[in-house]
Amino acid sequence: MILVSSYTANLAAFLTVEKLVTPIETVEDLAKQTDIRYGTLRGGSTMAFFNKSTITTFKRMWNFMQQHQDDVFVSSNREGIEKVRRSKGRFAFLLESTLNEYVNERSPCDTMRISENIDAKGYGIGTPLGSDLRESINIAVLELTENGFLASLKQKWYYERSECTNSGTKDSTQSTPLNLANVAGMFYVLIIGLGSSMVIAFLEFLFKAKIDSNNSDQNIRDVMRRNLRISITGIDFDEKLNSVDYWPLQQQHHAMQSLPAQNTRRNEKKTTTLDVPKIDEKDLFYRGYRPDYTSHL
Repeated sequence: MILVSSYTANLAAFLTVEKLVTPIETVEDLAKQTDIRYGTLRGGSTMAFFNKSTITTFKRMWNFMQQHQDDVFVSSNREGIEKVRRSKGRFAFLLESTLNEYVNERSPCDTMRISENIDAKGYGIGTPLGSDLRESINIAVLELTENGFLASLKQKWYYERSECTNSGTKDSTQSTPLNLANVAGMFYVLIIGLGSSMVIAFLEFLFKAKIDSNNSDQNIRDVMRRNLRISITGIDFDEKLNSVDYWPLQQQHHAMQSLPAQNTRRNEKKTTTLDVPKIDEKDLFYRGYRPDYTSHL
C-alpha cells in the first residue's frame, strides 16, 4: 500500500511538471541551446529567409544548421514532419505557418507550434506581366479579406473539422491524456506485491503445519487440513469439542455417542418373544369329520 501511494504521488508530480514545463518557448530559446536540433526544407523559402537574414539570432541559427546540414535539412515537408515525430522531442522543423497549423490539427495529434511566427509573408496569385486580371484579382482578394470570408474558410477547414480539438489552435500548454504507459508501473507493483505475498503466506502455512505436526505427533496432512479449516472458518472444532463452554458441539457429540445405544435397544425390542398361553386341546374347535361322530359346527 505504501509503495502504491508513493508511486501515485510521484506520477502525479511528474505529469504536472511535464505539462507545465516546456523546454522551448521562443525562437530565442531554440537558438541558445544545442541539444535539440532544428532544420528547414532544403531549397525552400524558409531556408532562404535564414540565409539572407541579418538578425543576430537568425544568423546564429543559420550557422548551426550549416554545421549539421546533413542531418537537419530535408527534401520535403512530409519528411520533416515525420522526422519530428520520430525524434521524440529532439528535433524541430521550421516551416510555413499555414502548413504548420494544418498539420497540428490532423491525426495523430502529436505535434505543436512553438512561439509566434518569426516572419510574415503572404501568398500571391501569379498572372502574366501586364495582364488585365491583375487589378480584378487584387480587388477581389481585398474584399474577401475585409468581409472575413477567407478567415471563415480557415476556421471551417482547419479548426471546425479538426481531428484533435474543437477549441481553436493548439498551443504548448495543451494537456495530454494518460495512456497505459503512464500507469503501467502501478499495475506491475500490484502484481509483484500480490505474488510475493501469496508465496510468503504459503511458506508460512507450511512452516506452521510442520511445527504443529512435530509437537502433536500427527500426520502433517491432517494438521494442514485442520489449519486450513481454522483459516477459513476461524473455529478450531477439535478444541471446541473439548471445551465445556461450547455446548452445541458437546450436545452433538453426546447425541452421536448415544445413537449406538438407542439402536441396540431398538434391536432388542424387535427380537423380544411373546408369551402365548397354552391352549387346551379340549377348547379347540374342529371342523370336519371325526370318528366319534361329533356334530359339525
